[in-house]
Amino acid sequence: QQAVSPQKSRRRWQRRQLAPYPPHKMARLFTFCVLLSFLVCLTVSKSAKKNKDPEFEAFKAEVNKKKEKWSHVEEGLHAEAFDLIASGETLTFERKLDKHFSCSFTYAAKPINVTDEEWRLTMTRSPDSSAYSCQAERQGLSSEVAFNAFHLKVKGDATRYGYTEVYRDPDNKLAQEEYNVDEEKLEVSQVDGKFGKRLSAVVIVTGMPVNHEEL
Repeated sequence: QQAVSPQKSRRRWQRRQLAPYPPHKMARLFTFCVLLSFLVCLTVSKSAKKNKDPEFEAFKAEVNKKKEKWSHVEEGLHAEAFDLIASGETLTFERKLDKHFSCSFTYAAKPINVTDEEWRLTMTRSPDSSAYSCQAERQGLSSEVAFNAFHLKVKGDATRYGYTEVYRDPDNKLAQEEYNVDEEKLEVSQVDGKFGKRLSAVVIVTGMPVNHEEL
């Protein structure tokens, strides 16, 4: 058998390297790579689920807890927390107590120290169902945003006006010239040009018609 010189052997190897790979072999190779990648990802995923990081799981639980706002509902009471967002846009938070009464709090605010803060909307009904109240407040705290406008309105069958209270901070009420009460529409809002942009709570109390038992 004739010996092959090293130069010829090298040229043959180079030709094989440069020759196109057969299509059917390329397809098999591609399929193998895809399956291998899938198996690796599946193994990593199972390992991650089996060996959960306690700190990461605690962090996720805390994030989910923050997303779930506090609320309390019982007979004659609906109280719910919401994020008051100081974006400058006009936003509304509205809830319903029963078939006779609902309340909405509309506001536009800009940030001072914070861009959002937790507020609470609380609606109550008297034991004899003759009176309703609605209150929007930053419970026990002064607000750290500047209000351009606010508007608290009750809707439903309560048509008799009771009274209104508006606070700039937990201990001090707004001056009466800073806000306006519409007793017929059962709503309270700021007076432009006189409102000092400070608000921590606003409440309105209303009564049912004298013949409310017929409703």
